Amino acid sequence: MERFKKIFISTVFLLTSAGIAFAADLSIESDKQTFKMEENKAKFDGNVKVKMDDINAKAPRAEVFIDPKTKQLTDAVMYDQPYVVQVKQDKTNEIKANILKMSLLNKTIKAEGNTQTTVTPKDAPKPTVIITADAQSYDTKTKTLTAHGGVIIYYKDVETFSDSAVANLTKNGDLQKITLTGHGRLKQKDSVITADKFIYDAVQEIAYGLGNAHSDVDMDGTRINVWSDRQEYYKASNIIQASGKVHVIYKDYDAKGPKATVYPDPKTNKPNEIVFIGRSTIVEQMRSIEADRIKMFINPKNFFAEGNVKTVIRNVDSKSNNLTE
Repeated sequence: MERFKKIFISTVFLLTSAGIAFAADLSIESDKQTFKMEENKAKFDGNVKVKMDDINAKAPRAEVFIDPKTKQLTDAVMYDQPYVVQVKQDKTNEIKANILKMSLLNKTIKAEGNTQTTVTPKDAPKPTVIITADAQSYDTKTKTLTAHGGVIIYYKDVETFSDSAVANLTKNGDLQKITLTGHGRLKQKDSVITADKFIYDAVQEIAYGLGNAHSDVDMDGTRINVWSDRQEYYKASNIIQASGKVHVIYKDYDAKGPKATVYPDPKTNKPNEIVFIGRSTIVEQMRSIEADRIKMFINPKNFFAEGNVKTVIRNVDSKSNNLTE
């Protein structure tokens, strides 16, 4: 059964005509609509517009599937680079992809192929959140977005890369937390942190790197590298806390210990002080120093050691006295 051009069909009319009892806030508008009840689906072609609650989607064509047993609408699939927009009071959420699947029962959206999700506050010149991936899914009930395959997230001045990611949003649609797994990398200004798994608390602005964590920070052209089992980065204070097999390299400094904290200079806000807690060792040129606490300074370059300090001078060029000729 075909409809005429630009017919708007509400869910109530559609399901009543099909003899189906189902309550949902769904409407579909298109140039042409074809219903094939024997195939348990409906086809929509030309300027397709789908509305589900506060979500609006547009596409050149779409299909809606019906469960043969329950006679309920299950999924709406939109093809040929569809576009979804959700307008909140103070922001707009948008999703673009090659294919979009909207679950009418679970209230979820799945995007496949060249997906991009953006969150733009009202009157903002550009989005504050941009997520690109091979595939993304969004649960409108739990406000959870899951992305897989080459995931890249831009959030304010933070840029992340990973194999997969989960973004938790607040009821208002604000970013609450990001969890990255698989080759995770977080970049912010002159700092790059990598780890097996990342958790970024967007509310507290704290990044947790778990498993093989590594921070690479630029200091006026010279890099500071910090390796450890776990690292925490506090954006507000620009402090990095590392624990578990900590290893720091800066110029000819090579220091190791169980725990270390990197503090910024109060004036420049750049890393300038590294404090090792626990039995630690620092190697500089020809000497090695072991102590319970070691404090390294970058500018001016210096360090202090305290607590059971032990110094070893290596490769001392000395000639033994020859008592016989």
